[in-house]
Amino acid sequence: MHLASPFGIPVRVHSSFFGLVVFFAGWGFYQAGGVGVLASVVAVAVLAVSVVLHELGHALAARRYDIATESITLYPFGGIAAIERMPEEPDQEMVIALAGPAVNFVLAAMAGGLWLLTGFAPFALMAMMNGGMGAFNLIPAFPMDGGRVLRAVLARRMGFLPASRLSVRIGRIFAWGFVVLGLVKFWPSLALVGVFLLVALHQERERLVWMTWEKHTGRRPPWDPDTSALRPFFR
Repeated sequence: MHLASPFGIPVRVHSSFFGLVVFFAGWGFYQAGGVGVLASVVAVAVLAVSVVLHELGHALAARRYDIATESITLYPFGGIAAIERMPEEPDQEMVIALAGPAVNFVLAAMAGGLWLLTGFAPFALMAMMNGGMGAFNLIPAFPMDGGRVLRAVLARRMGFLPASRLSVRIGRIFAWGFVVLGLVKFWPSLALVGVFLLVALHQERERLVWMTWEKHTGRRPPWDPDTSALRPFFR
């Protein structure tokens, strides 16, 4: 479902996101009846706005380097800005990766200040959500923001492809850790993030296989990097 187009970038909501709304509304009703439902809906709305602004940070930073963003989509586990490509220049990737968490930290500071001035509880909620979101996204689990920052730092020393390979391996460790911890502690959202990371890592690894083939052979490989099986020469 299309919501709006800030800065000319379509913002959409995936149908699965409404499952998150229903879940929290039901939990709120179980805890405190109608008041709990209202509080839960407000919390989800604050979360959705924060996620969209986070992704807009990435998109506008990418635009600075003439990289377009097709759309921003809200999912239960967060949001995705469909940036047409990530730059191979480490400094550019670092700026784009840090732009999202930077937006969250600015929002957290603003909301925290408003809460201190007014005592209005939703401001405190917004401050906590954005502070937590910004910090969580800086975990060096590729392809999360922190993982992209890690790749940019490594790429300065070892080059883009070796840094990407190492970042993918580190990201896989974090992803499985999120899945296991989410299942053990019954944090379905964390387990969902882990599953999403595993899928994204598979796609990123395929892209790196494509790039490695092209670099060593000087020609495009005869398969689709998004759907083909992993290639054994990529180590």
